[in-house]
Amino acid sequence: MKFRSVARFIVVLILLSGKINAQQVAMTSPGMYAQPFTFKQFPEKTICNVSALENLFASNNQVTLQLSSAFTIEGKILSHIKPNPFAETINISLRNLPGAVFTLSRVTRDDGKAKYNGHILCAQSSDAMMLEEENNNYYFIKTEQRLLMTE
Repeated sequence: MKFRSVARFIVVLILLSGKINAQQVAMTSPGMYAQPFTFKQFPEKTICNVSALENLFASNNQVTLQLSSAFTIEGKILSHIKPNPFAETINISLRNLPGAVFTLSRVTRDDGKAKYNGHILCAQSSDAMMLEEENNNYYFIKTEQRLLMTE
């Protein structure tokens, strides 16, 4: 009787150690998120021309704008959505970064000033660019795509 209890205990320990070990291998397997970097030629942080952002909302179909000293947008507007007078979003398929889409939103505050929010994503890439406001200036900042998208 005591032998069976010890044997069951050992079997349970072996099964648990196998399960724990299997989980570690799955989480740390190399190459799981190995994708190319689309934005490697751009600096980590670059200031953005706000008037160029504003001009994107006035564009019709094709756009070519110098958004910063390091970044020119060339592409086609996929959608332009204005759900209300204070909010507007455009999606631009970028020709100069194949597979990348620039999503830009503009919200008009109560004081009449615009606030911008945006990102550039490429589904086949490990990296992305975020548009962030800092000290009344807007910057494109490189980031990891996994921090922006859910799988």
